[in-house]
This record gives sequence, C-alpha cells and structure tokens, in this order.
Amino acid sequence: MTTFLLIRHGETDWNAAGRWQGHADIPLNKRGQQQAVALAARLAGHPISAIISSDLQRTAQTAVPLATAHNLPIIHDPIWRERDVGQFSGLTTAEIIEQLPEVWEARVNGVMNPPGGELYEQFHERAARAFAGLTAVYQNGETVAIISHGGTLGAVISHVLGIPPTQHPRFSLRGNTGISTIEVGEHGTRLLGLNDTCHLNHL
Repeated sequence: MTTFLLIRHGETDWNAAGRWQGHADIPLNKRGQQQAVALAARLAGHPISAIISSDLQRTAQTAVPLATAHNLPIIHDPIWRERDVGQFSGLTTAEIIEQLPEVWEARVNGVMNPPGGELYEQFHERAARAFAGLTAVYQNGETVAIISHGGTLGAVISHVLGIPPTQHPRFSLRGNTGISTIEVGEHGTRLLGLNDTCHLNHL
C-alpha cells in the first residue's frame, strides 16, 4: 500500500480573521509556524519518502520543518494551489453575503462560483488530476506527504469518495495542519483518516 498524507497548511492571519484566501499569497502567522513545528514532530517517526507542496507561502512554510526533520527536498507544484476564489479573495463570508448576495443565493448543493474565480467543476478536476499524477509516480509502498489547502484536499477526498463536483462535500478540513490519510493499493483507494489535528492539543 502507498500512503498519502494530505496535510492542510498552518494558520495565517486571514484564516484567523475568517477571510477567503484562494491564490492570495499570505504567509503563516506565529501560531501557524508553531503548528508546522508540531506537525513535523508528530510525523518524525513516519517513513516519509517525498514531500509535495503548493507553491504558495503558507504551504511552503508549513512544509519546511517536516522537510528538515526528514532531510528531504520540498517539491513545489502550483497544481496543488487552493482554488482561485476571484472576487471572494480577502473577504469574510459575512462580507460576501453583504456585497455579493446574488452569488451567495445562487449556490446549488453548496457549490458556488465566485466572480472572476475558478469554476468549481474545473477546480475539482484539477485536484483529481494532481492526485492521479502522484499515484502514477508513487506505487511501491512509499509514504508521501502533500502540503496543500483545505479546498484542494477536500476536492481530492471528494474524488476518492465518489462525491460529484456538482455537490459540495459534507465534511470539514477546517483544522490547520490537519492530516487526512489515503491508502492506494491492489484493493483500490481508501480514506483512512480525516482532518486529524491531535498534534495541536498542547498549543
């Protein structure tokens, strides 16, 4: 079995304020940096053979302590970026409802498409393609860490669970540095764990 650890980035100031980030390149705040260190300590004993990261600061910075602990390079790939949220970027949900009520009210099954942003179906397809690219490369029982974003990892998990891109998933990856685990092997692809943040209990 090849194991993929899907890891959301650490906290940013925009996370703390409840602002939609998308492609905005926001760095980790102090708590996010502490979370990244706690994540690395949690995974220190895992036989990780590769670390893949989105190219945005918040994921790249989250990956550094883990890469240092395992003496591995970080492979930065923009395909693992968060969804481009267009005009939603920098706004809170309350501000979106106030400023763009027609967009908010037009959502179907929880899915909406921000003006100027990435269509959800295209985003879902990108995330599925990103994951398929890794499963084609890593097939020999490795453990691969993927440092990405809540939306992107949620789309991957939705794809694995067969949730169509016309329906927003009914699970949350809200926890920063949360770990979700997927195994791929001869019996198929299975989700083993979702949004595990127990390494943050002491923070």
